[in-house]
Amino acid sequence: MFRNHIPKPMTLQFFPDLIRFLRAESNVVHSYAASCIEKLLLVKDECGTARYTSVDISPVLLQLMNNLFEALQFPESEENQYVMKCIMRVLGVADISREIAGPCITGLTLILNKACENPKNPVFNHYVFESVAVLVKRACGKDASLISIFETNLFPSIQKILVEDVQEFYPYALQLLAQLVELNRPPIPQSYMQVFPMLLSPESWRKASNVPALVRLLQAFLQKAPHELNQEGRLRQVLEIFNKLLSARSTDEQGFYVLNTVVESLDFNVIAPYIGQIWSALFTVLQSRQTGKFIKSLLIFMSLFLVKHGSTNLVDSMNGIQANLFLVIVGQFWISNLRLITGVIETKLTAVASTRLLCESQSLLDAAAVEQWGKMLNSIVTLVSRTEQDRVEEDPEMPDIAENAGYSATFVRLHNAGKSEDDPLKDIRDAKEFLVTSLARLSALSPGRYPQIISQYVEPANQAELLRLCNSYNCQIV
Repeated sequence: MFRNHIPKPMTLQFFPDLIRFLRAESNVVHSYAASCIEKLLLVKDECGTARYTSVDISPVLLQLMNNLFEALQFPESEENQYVMKCIMRVLGVADISREIAGPCITGLTLILNKACENPKNPVFNHYVFESVAVLVKRACGKDASLISIFETNLFPSIQKILVEDVQEFYPYALQLLAQLVELNRPPIPQSYMQVFPMLLSPESWRKASNVPALVRLLQAFLQKAPHELNQEGRLRQVLEIFNKLLSARSTDEQGFYVLNTVVESLDFNVIAPYIGQIWSALFTVLQSRQTGKFIKSLLIFMSLFLVKHGSTNLVDSMNGIQANLFLVIVGQFWISNLRLITGVIETKLTAVASTRLLCESQSLLDAAAVEQWGKMLNSIVTLVSRTEQDRVEEDPEMPDIAENAGYSATFVRLHNAGKSEDDPLKDIRDAKEFLVTSLARLSALSPGRYPQIISQYVEPANQAELLRLCNSYNCQIV
């Protein structure tokens, strides 16, 4: 209740006593000491920055970690969730050296193997996996040579969970495996590729609670081993998985995650034989499932397809399904839903893709598509001119696992093993600047045409915003 009000110098003064109390035999005392340390490390100052950093705990880190692992040896504390949560929190703050990483991964692996024999306390076990994930992330991010040490320790445990089908831990094992795959540089070691047949087996996808973790692992393989994916009919199997996920309302978003990674990781000539089937599957579902979630996912996919493989391939492959289908989709879905996109990367992606359509696609530049061109521009301006608060989705703090939680049929995500969101447009700094500079270049080719279209189809507030942006970036639409 009062931890925010305790001055930092005072906390640092009594911190050694908290560490000492971790060795108290009383379950109550060492549990409270662990909880106190864990809660203090969550404190943020008024500006939102963490009050206690790696610099503050470095002098006591070795003793702190030793005492935390020793506390788990006391009777009735073998599965003490407060101690394990404290281990996770400390590893998330500390500067992880090789001297700390080695003993920690050894200790956590022993705990993990013991829990596999008889999973009892779901909260404790969740924090074991979170601790492993944060240790892998922070240690290997700093020292890539540690990856092999982590693999040696973790592979037998992960293999045991997958082979013996320890259902309580199955999604956790898949998420850790995905994390390890992403840390490797291609070519991926054969030990990982042995998991591929299991990953592509329809049997693996039957249990709903495993699906998000399987998708997470499949994405990691798609990114790190794209060439292996195009062998032995694996891409066809991946697209069958996509179709299955897309068909159910509860998993369609997961289907898009798979599809986005396929389009981002593989060359167009590799996916070209399948692109007709992909569009047919998407538009068949669109006819019956016009939810906001599905349409936004579709918009993001089409935008990613365009920036990776060009507007011509996008338009031609869609029109290959049905004549003029592209303009139908733009008119009925793209324009009206573009303003609903949220997220920094997603907003930038869809704004840049839509701008490229305006300035590159002959379908939209045709005189017959003037109205759609103007309305598309109006939607882009609405999208890029929203305030940061309106469009930024903050990454939440890691949620607490309910203390009375049990193992359930729902998926539990490992916060520390989450997939980092990559920006597919790193070379474009600002979507607003890209919009007005692209429009200025286009208008210079046909002076007088575009101001007239803008005045007719772009809302007055957006016309004023467009003018302001042109002035800010020293551009002119003539």
